[in-house]
Amino acid sequence: MFATKDINKFFDIDIAMSNDMLNSIDLWNKILENKQPWLSEEKGVKSLALAQGIGEELSKTSTRELISKVISNDFVNQEYQEFIKDMNENLQWALGEGGVVFKPYVSDNQIFVDVVHADKFFPVTFNGRKKITAGIFVEQIFKGKNVYTRLEYQKYENGVNTFENYAFMKKDYSQGNYNFYTDFGNQIPLDTVPEWKDLEEHFEIGGVDRPLFSYLKTPVINTIDKMSPLGVPCYVKAINLIKDAEEQYSRYIWEFIAGEMAVEASGDAFEIDSHTHEPKLPEGKKRLYRTYDIDNPSGQTTNINDLIKVHAPQLRDANYAAGFNDILKRIEFECGLSYGDLSDPQQVDKTAEEIKSSKQRKYDTVSAIQDNLNTVLEDVAYAMNVYAIGMGKSNSMECVVETDWGDSILTDTEKQRNIDLQEVNAGLMPEWKYKVKWQGMSEEEAKREVAENSDEGIEYDDEDDDTEEDVNVN
Repeated sequence: MFATKDINKFFDIDIAMSNDMLNSIDLWNKILENKQPWLSEEKGVKSLALAQGIGEELSKTSTRELISKVISNDFVNQEYQEFIKDMNENLQWALGEGGVVFKPYVSDNQIFVDVVHADKFFPVTFNGRKKITAGIFVEQIFKGKNVYTRLEYQKYENGVNTFENYAFMKKDYSQGNYNFYTDFGNQIPLDTVPEWKDLEEHFEIGGVDRPLFSYLKTPVINTIDKMSPLGVPCYVKAINLIKDAEEQYSRYIWEFIAGEMAVEASGDAFEIDSHTHEPKLPEGKKRLYRTYDIDNPSGQTTNINDLIKVHAPQLRDANYAAGFNDILKRIEFECGLSYGDLSDPQQVDKTAEEIKSSKQRKYDTVSAIQDNLNTVLEDVAYAMNVYAIGMGKSNSMECVVETDWGDSILTDTEKQRNIDLQEVNAGLMPEWKYKVKWQGMSEEEAKREVAENSDEGIEYDDEDDDTEEDVNVN
């Protein structure tokens, strides 16, 4: 992260960001970059990219059927659709970093939306609802050995959005010895950098009722700094469990490496190569043999058991795998996922009610994400419409957004189960498939049970205690 004291000094403002949040964002970036501090090449602890997987699962589920459009202006909607196309990817970043900022801007007579990551955004002020109303945005461009930095300050106050832009250049940059966290170099004119030549150093847009940027926040409480308007990642409660999982998986892999079959043999058991004076191992089997010298006093007979010993320990892989799977289930619980999203779905030893509860948990998580996104989508469309007015492409401040998230995650589980039962009795679904889907059996177990009870039909569950409003994630 950039040192906020340098930004504070330049703009003569205070950044609303604690050191705890700065350090946490740095850790979250390392986790997303697969550079977790607990990884160890020596111990074989490698990244399993679990944090990325959690964010990807929640993002895909949240946006799978997303349809959102601006119905009040065709031009704004056209530009808005380009923004919506990348929503799955952008949401993954927000979930992984705790939040990102969407900042519309005009270039070449088009409206684009800049996605500002957590380590390049610094909130300055926010209102009583923790909606950020002013912030610093950092952009950097690397050219040769020079690095160019642009600081953009946006502030909304009393119906006016104020913009300030400043550029800096640091010479003789080389990876490893330039600390871009604390030193921007010397201030330069904006038009020094072609990409920034059309930007104004200071301007204002009035007649607006909100900031012209929007912060998308992960719907998880911030226990690192409860006063901060910033969010925390979707996996924040499971960071220690992710560490446990990656260490446990390394033990699982080591069990196979350490338990690999080998023949330990004295060099005397092989023909000696006349050139290298080393034992000649069977061609293509060098990995199997380990040779050593045996101390054999003169005149003593060497027992064949002393010459050759087989190393083939019993593997404990099932125990390690079960432990690893248990940790994954704990991660699923802490991150609002369903059992089986990360863990082995064939090893989810839960009652039907527990499985139903986990589906509901994921639905609640996804619904909260979509609720936050609804507000952000409206704010982004509003800002795009404001810019469209300045371009002469819109003549009204009214901006109407229609968003439909689809209903794939709203299907009632009990209804679907009875539909599947009907298909079983109608011969449209094999009974064993029903048992795999709804009773958590493996395919082998289900087929065996169906064979054993082939004379017994499967009964409908006539109980209908749940209303149509009960919803679950499929």
